[in-house]
Amino acid sequence: MYQAVFFDVFNTLVNLHWPGRPETRRLPLQRVVEHRLSHLDASWQAAYGRARGGPSGQVSLFTKLFAAAADHTGVAKGSLLAPMRRNETTLRHWLNVYEDTVTTLQTLSESCKLGIISNAWPYVESMLRLLGLWDCFESVTISAQVGLSKPNPAIYQLALRTLHIGAEQALFVDDMPQNVVAAERVGIKGLWLLRSPVSPDDIPAPYRHLTQIYTLHQLIPLIKGA
Repeated sequence: MYQAVFFDVFNTLVNLHWPGRPETRRLPLQRVVEHRLSHLDASWQAAYGRARGGPSGQVSLFTKLFAAAADHTGVAKGSLLAPMRRNETTLRHWLNVYEDTVTTLQTLSESCKLGIISNAWPYVESMLRLLGLWDCFESVTISAQVGLSKPNPAIYQLALRTLHIGAEQALFVDDMPQNVVAAERVGIKGLWLLRSPVSPDDIPAPYRHLTQIYTLHQLIPLIKGA
């Protein structure tokens, strides 16, 4: 039934690891702040993509100047990753691949195509290569490269076209429920990944209908059993 699985990157496949900081349950207010910051960052990424040749329409002078600044500072291209390229210990110190990521990707790749739909800067490609994950994916759709960001329906539709499949043939996994809802509106089966415990009372009403998973391993029977 399902011919492809699309993944978000951060907090789904990998996360930033802050040494000495224990994993704690995020409070509702923290989730609100994270959501707003994520939305702002996604807007910047999409603007960068439009300035650099994505499906843009007319690009404003401000957007062009912003993109130039992002290039000059190295934010967009990943100059900040240079020390990690030279030292694997440094890489592992700051970036963490979840324990279920590699085994799930390897198992799923035997039965279906894998792709990425992520609100991210172009440096995510270098990051995934450094972590040994890049070759797992046949399709990579990055907001700062295509000028679109989740939850815009167009970014999901673009990803589907890269694999030449219909929406009903794909799954999408993300830790942000608003992005899962957007995928389902396009016709993709969405799965909300909750790596940290969340009380049902803390889940806003618009997201309570979403199918929740707690580990990527739960994808395997959905694909193998289809």
